Formats: sequence, structure tokens, C-alpha cells
Amino acid sequence: MNPIDELRAARPAHLGDVPVDERTRRSELAHAMSPTMSQGTPFRRRTKPRLVWGLGLAGAAAAATAVAVLAAGTGGGTAPRAPSAAPASSAPVKLTAQQVLLVAATSAERQPATSGEFWHTETLGRNLVTAPDGYVMVMEQRNEMWVGKRGQWSRSQYLGAKPATDEDRAKWAAAGSPAEVEIAVPGKPVGRTLPLAANKPYTGHHAGKEVFWLGRNVTLADLAALPDDEVGLKAWLLKYYEGKSTESDAPMAEDAWLFQVTAGLITDMPVSAKVRGAAFRMLAALPSVTAVGEVTDAQGRSGTAIAMETESHTGGADGRKGLLQDRLIIDEQTGVALGRESVVVKPGGFQAGLEPGTVWNSATVVRAEWTDSRTS
Repeated sequence: MNPIDELRAARPAHLGDVPVDERTRRSELAHAMSPTMSQGTPFRRRTKPRLVWGLGLAGAAAAATAVAVLAAGTGGGTAPRAPSAAPASSAPVKLTAQQVLLVAATSAERQPATSGEFWHTETLGRNLVTAPDGYVMVMEQRNEMWVGKRGQWSRSQYLGAKPATDEDRAKWAAAGSPAEVEIAVPGKPVGRTLPLAANKPYTGHHAGKEVFWLGRNVTLADLAALPDDEVGLKAWLLKYYEGKSTESDAPMAEDAWLFQVTAGLITDMPVSAKVRGAAFRMLAALPSVTAVGEVTDAQGRSGTAIAMETESHTGGADGRKGLLQDRLIIDEQTGVALGRESVVVKPGGFQAGLEPGTVWNSATVVRAEWTDSRTS
């Protein structure tokens, strides 16, 4: 089947041949013409990578890392991989977000079922922070999680921080090459100390059954019972939509909320191939989702990004909040998620001083698979 026929066959029946929504058309045109185009309980799952203080990272493992740092100073059973390279003679084709997601849905549904005693994920997080002297530091951490019948085991490690660029390194050196950097936290009277040295790994165990966040805390049994069609899955998720963000009480539109929650399902959770396909098809039907095109993730892998713009949750000293592009990076040929990114559209809050187009933070999926053993 050629790509056009595959797209046509993958298109949800309820979409029919309706014209493209004008908001989607304008948004995608703006992306194509942009110069940057030539991302409840203590065990609530966060939907985006965040700074290690104040806003929490994805899951209890990352929350544990935050404590360790400050005290000291996807799926389908396969490891994510980059898309196969196109033949040299192939001309590049810019697909819409809907086309990318429908191809990913068909690819995800073809993945063979796998099983094991534990669902294991490994992610690498990167965050940019700005020091008072104006230089930018990039901090990194590794998070691993194993989920089984007896709960959740986690291992997290803060991997240290370093100047983001050669220019930032020169400014850091001019400031005396400090081993710890004082970082201001928007909205807080006292900043935080960022150590440059790595910490030892931190391990933890949560014995409860509710170990994932999908609009609410859910269990492995909840995930196994999810509807495997896009209409049913959307209805199931919207039962828990209250008109506000997954991270705060700030208002959030339905499309943005569905994007954030569903992206977490795709990157983090052990759902069936059909449910993952339904998740991609549901995102394809959201008019606010746009195509970014081919990108390179923090680990140097090539993937295709689809995105939605969201307002940052914290304002700066002047009260202004930043505008971010929340990206989901996927290998549409396999239906595997490579990770998430938050890209600066308009600086403000934590992103103050960063140039538009900067990847402020990211969570790269290194491994998402079933296994019969754990090492934590």
C-alpha cells in the first residue's frame, strides 16, 4: 500500500472528508514559514518535564530526585529508535499533524504484544536555568521506574549541571567558576542552590496500586481496561477534565488538556497496541495540534514532532508568563514515542532571558518495555 492509500485507510471514519479547520491551516502555515522551521496524591504523574524544584518532574521517581538534589546542596514493549532513513532519491514531504499521527496510529497497531513481570521505563531529563550573572546552565537527570503487581520501584539520579554553550562557559568562568550556582525561582522570595556535581542515585518503592496519572491516578488494571477506539478513549479521559491544568488550578482548554494527558499515556504507559493507536487517532482529530516536522531529540535521534502551545505555569518578577510549545516527538514509522520537549515561544517566568526557539526542557524516552527483572 502506498503512503497516500495508507493515510486514507488510517483516517478515522467519523472525520469523513470535511475541510481542514481554518485555525489548523493558519497555525501550520505559521510553523512552515517560521525562521526556526528551514516539542492529587504524592504519586500523581506529571505530564511534562519540569525543573527539579517547585513544579515536580514526571512521577514519584523524579520527585525523589528533587529531594536528593536540594538536600545535598513507551511503549509497546520496544525500545524507542530513530525512524529509518528515506532513500537518497526521495524528496522530503511535509506532512500535516493529522497525517503524521494517523501513520503513527497504523504503525503502533502493528506492534506485536509483549509481556513481562515489570513495566520498565528509563528517561533522561534536561532543563535550562539562568544564573543571576546571565549565563545559562543545563542540568540533567536520569529516571527509571519498574511497575509490577506489588507497586512501583524507582531509581533517580541527578547527573549534574554545566554551562549550556561556550559563551555561557566563558561567563561562568568570569564569575569565578562556582561549584554551586544560585538560581532565582519566579514567584518565590528565596532562590535555590544548583550544584554542578552529580549526586548518588536515589531509590524508592511505592506499594500502592495507583502508579500512573491519566487525568486521575490509575492502576495497571485501569490501563488494561481502557477503550481501544478513539471516540471511547476520549470520552473516558474527559470524565476527569475539570477545565483546568494538570499541573495547577490555572484554566486549560479541552484540547490542550487532552494533548498533555494523552502524550503521557503514549510515552509512559503499558497500554495495548490498539489503545496506543486510538490515542494517536484521537490526537489527530484535535484541531489545535500542529506539525513541527523532523527534529532531533536530546539524544541525537531523528523523529517527527507534533505540538500544541501552552502558557507556562509560573510568571516572572513582572508577573508575565511565558508561552511554550509542548512537543511530542515520535517515530511515526513504528508508532514509538521518543520523548517530550518544551520549546520557548515567548519568554517569561522560568523561561525569562531565553531566546524563542530554545528547548527549555525535555524528557527523552530511552527505554519503555516489559521485563522479567528489575535492578532497584
